[in-house]
Amino acid sequence: MNSQPFNYLILVAIALNAISISVSAQSSASQQDPEYPETVKQYLRALYSEQQQKYTYRSDYPGGLRMWQAEARPELRRLIGLDNIAAYVSTFKPKVRLLEEKDRGSHTLQRGIIETEPHVEIPFWLLRPKSRGPFPLAILPHGHDRTGHDTHAAVFHSEEHQQRTIAGDRDVAVQAVENGFLAIAPAVRGLSGEAPGVPDILKRHGKSDCRSQLMHCLLAGRTAIGERVWDMSRIIDWAITRSDVDACTILMMGNSGGGMVTLYAAACDERITLAVPSCSFSVIASPEGRIYHCDCNAIPGILQWGNLYDVAGLIAPRYLLTVNGLKDRLHSVDDINRAANRVQAIYHAAGVPEHYDQRWGPEGHRFYKNLMWPFIKEALEKK
Repeated sequence: MNSQPFNYLILVAIALNAISISVSAQSSASQQDPEYPETVKQYLRALYSEQQQKYTYRSDYPGGLRMWQAEARPELRRLIGLDNIAAYVSTFKPKVRLLEEKDRGSHTLQRGIIETEPHVEIPFWLLRPKSRGPFPLAILPHGHDRTGHDTHAAVFHSEEHQQRTIAGDRDVAVQAVENGFLAIAPAVRGLSGEAPGVPDILKRHGKSDCRSQLMHCLLAGRTAIGERVWDMSRIIDWAITRSDVDACTILMMGNSGGGMVTLYAAACDERITLAVPSCSFSVIASPEGRIYHCDCNAIPGILQWGNLYDVAGLIAPRYLLTVNGLKDRLHSVDDINRAANRVQAIYHAAGVPEHYDQRWGPEGHRFYKNLMWPFIKEALEKK
């Protein structure tokens, strides 16, 4: 197989003019950061070369796009540990408990708990419109946030929490229910105070619970991202059995670590019809060796499989919107644009370039509801 990057990507990006908006005034975060010595750069370039990536999408992939997806998706599921989790819980049936429902005027709010595997209970908030269903389904995983799923459901802990949530458009479950979705805001393993996980009680993992969770996952042939994807799929399993849910329309949307869960879950679970990861899409590692995401998103061997734009490409032809903030110091504008061009080329090969878009918010690491909901509404109108 010819493993050189396909050269028409630049032409596609210029012709479509939908991805690489002008950001010349914005300097890339990585350009302002310290750089590795040249010998280290050369080592990393060789180590992370696309030549090493068996499943990165190329225009000359044998059998074309569909064959690439058919071969790359099972391997990705294996890499993140889903096969190992499935084998471990082969006889286990997830259990759901719903608690008291509260009236919020335009919708109801109900706390629930789902046991996705033995001894793992994921709390969630269920927000339901008061109108008649069935409703499209929205699953809204959070990122590194100790208030976690409470933030998304607008269950506020203080006035400061409320102000911060509204200012960053973080009340996404409320936004979803106001747009006609039945919304589920789940806690995400290792990413909030209430979510299950393995805390760093011995302070051996950078005093970080999410890294402690990752280490214990790796020892068992899992990854933290794989466990999170597993939990989201089990929530979908339960939700689509409800008579008030339209299983044909499933949105997943999250910011930061929640965006990473969104990307991998939509790549692995084809029931998800719309995916909107926010302030999380980029490359896994830049050519200079900069790693953009928290350690808890690490997947052993992923850069021998492909890159994050290949994960995103597995979502095609379903709808995908990637959103980033121009002032987000965690990511590089140049690398995001480069990755977005690759995704656009995959969607072009799938015959639905309009099903993907990359949009830029003017601020930093946050949600941008004015960019997200117009895309979602347009996608729903086309279905």
